[in-house]
Amino acid sequence: MTAMMSVVSRSATQGHASGVDRAEVRREAATMVLYVSVVEIAELASLPERHFSHGVVTGPVGMQLLAIIWGTAIGLAIAHWFAFGVVAPAFSGNQATRIDTHIGIAQLGGAVVVAAVSSLPVLLFSDVRAQETTGDIPALIIGCIAFVIARSAGKARLPSVFYALTAVALGFGVALVKSALVAH
Repeated sequence: MTAMMSVVSRSATQGHASGVDRAEVRREAATMVLYVSVVEIAELASLPERHFSHGVVTGPVGMQLLAIIWGTAIGLAIAHWFAFGVVAPAFSGNQATRIDTHIGIAQLGGAVVVAAVSSLPVLLFSDVRAQETTGDIPALIIGCIAFVIARSAGKARLPSVFYALTAVALGFGVALVKSALVAH
């Protein structure tokens, strides 16, 4: 009987741990989506561009703009995973665990989502429209994530919308400060 209780207790603990691990992986993926979105807003805002008549634009367009979007998103995710999933545990005498690997994959997945959605204006619109709207996409992603977080926390729709709009405004604020600091 004691052996059976031990097995049941161990199974319950493992089930709880895997539930906690899944929650942590989801939280880290959402955090990476927000992080990449804020950085992309700042980066895209700082790109030099000029619009002339008849749809002529200067600055990155097409494949150049896609390379910036994807390079930023994937680069941030890999750098973050390396710093916090590999180097930080090593400094404390630990090795990366299975959960660290799952978190790194989830963070990379979050970055890929931001890059893919942010690429849509470049793939679907003219160069002028792509430059005008690409920087708005990460802000919309921030708003969507904030809305989902608020609804998951049991908030009603209207407070969730307010929370999402506040998150978008704060995201733009952080991006503007970052852009201003980089520009000087």
